[in-house]
Parts: sequence; structure tokens; C-alpha cells
Amino acid sequence: MSRPIQVAAPTRVRERLAAATDGPRQVLHASASAIYIDLDGWCLGLVSASATRVPCALWSTIPDLTDLGRAAVRVESGALHLGHEQVRITRLADVSAPALAVHGNRGSERARCMTSSAGLVLPADGRLTVAHLDRLLGRGPGLTPLGDDVLAGWFAARLAAGRPDHVLAAAVRRRLALTTLLSATLLDCALRGEVLPELGAWLAEPDDTTAEALLAVGATSGAGMLAGAGLALTSITDRDHPGRAA
Repeated sequence: MSRPIQVAAPTRVRERLAAATDGPRQVLHASASAIYIDLDGWCLGLVSASATRVPCALWSTIPDLTDLGRAAVRVESGALHLGHEQVRITRLADVSAPALAVHGNRGSERARCMTSSAGLVLPADGRLTVAHLDRLLGRGPGLTPLGDDVLAGWFAARLAAGRPDHVLAAAVRRRLALTTLLSATLLDCALRGEVLPELGAWLAEPDDTTAEALLAVGATSGAGMLAGAGLALTSITDRDHPGRAA
């Protein structure tokens, strides 16, 4: 018998996997860097050593997942199996966004220009409404649509700053079926303050180094999250005006 694949995992990922029903799972995406499956309506990932450590994934030290991506996937007694390989969680990872006060947002203006060039119109004052949700959710390029990345950054930053918008969060939750399962899952994570390490690092210290690291995530995902986080911080500079749900 082969040795189990040892991975790190966020606490909620471990809990979701432990509660999952036994049986085969549909592969939603497979590449050298990541495998995503449908885990009872929630997207679970297995990522390679060099991939972005998304908060809905098991983090491996495997350099290339190509061969595993061809295997049949199943869940058995709370463990993920890919063909004859079992994945075992040996370490827990903290993906919670750091608590912060309102601060500067270095690099976010550049990210906002990048998202604007993709056709997404964002409010200058950073204050999102339900109308903005309908123009952003599921829109734009990328494995996770760019508009969703903007929203993920916005909600995570607002929560980290201690200014969550519960009205807009509820409106997003009602609309998650409008986007891909992976993107809906990552939005669910953002609404709970669970973020990529690169976004967490920028929220903790918004300088050129952390901005560049976040911008390097994916083709457009990092730029979208940085633009959204910057907008969120802009929106709470003076006072809150929560959106109205529809």
C-alpha cells in the first residue's frame, strides 16, 4: 500500500471533509497545480506545492498533480481518495484575515485600473450596493470570475476592519448560484473572513511587496481581490452606508 499523501488544511476544510457523505465525487477542474471536486455542493481543492493556497483546499507538497488529476475521486470515512492514493490531513492552517484598523491601501489603485480595463465598473467611493452585486457576480474572465474576486476582497477586508456589511453579505449568499461552484465557495470563505495568504499579508501590511505578491496570484484573481480590498477600505474611511438588499 502506498504512503498517504500528507497535507495541511484550514480547519473548516477538515470539518467539511469529515462531514461529507461517502461515495464518488465529480472533478470540476484538474491541472498540474490544482484539482477541484464537488463536495456535497461545496468546492474542495487539492493544490500543489507551488499553487495558491486557497482557503477551500488541501495544501500538498506535491510539485505536479497531473497524474492524480486523471484518477477517480471518492470520499471514504472522511478522507479523500484519488485512485489508490489517500489524502491525510496532518497539519491545520489558519486562513483567517488579520484584524486591522483602517489604513493605507498601497497598490490597490493599480489593481482597480486592471479590473476597469476588463470592463468592470467600480464605485470611486468603494461603497457597494445590490446593483453592484448584480453587475459583478459571475462576471469577467478567470477560473474564478474577476467580478467575484473583487467581491471576495471587498467582503474580507470589511470583515477584517471590523465593519462587515451583513445586508450585502446576505444578498450575495442568495445569489451564489449565479457563479461557478469554486467561486461561490471562495466567496463563502471571504464572507467568513477566510482568505488567501497573499491577501492576508496585504491586509496586515499594505506595502509594495505584499501588493506585488497579491497581484501575482492567478491571471486576474489577485488584482481583483486587491481592487476589492482597497475599495472596502476606502468605503469605511468616514462612515458606513450598508447596502440595501433586494
